[in-house]
Amino acid sequence: RGDLWISWEAGAAVFEERLLDYDWALNAGNWMWLSCSCFFYQYFRCYSPVSFGRKWDPDGTYVRTYVPELAKYPPKYIYEPWKAPIADQKKWG
Repeated sequence: RGDLWISWEAGAAVFEERLLDYDWALNAGNWMWLSCSCFFYQYFRCYSPVSFGRKWDPDGTYVRTYVPELAKYPPKYIYEPWKAPIADQKKWG
């Protein structure tokens, strides 16, 4: 759920594998909370990767670091690269 449409269970499985201080209840609860899979009944409280990124990292530094395919995109399109014109997408790689 949320804007990525990925099950919270996928993220929880990664944390289960990698965290040294893993606790099932805390991990599952936090992933369900952040994915808005439970606890919330108001959709506006869900984190959006687009609006959250624009608010806290408007230049897209994090995205540019971990998604090199988007490194050349301007801030206007860094969080929504599919909205960039096709010609520009090809130009930026």
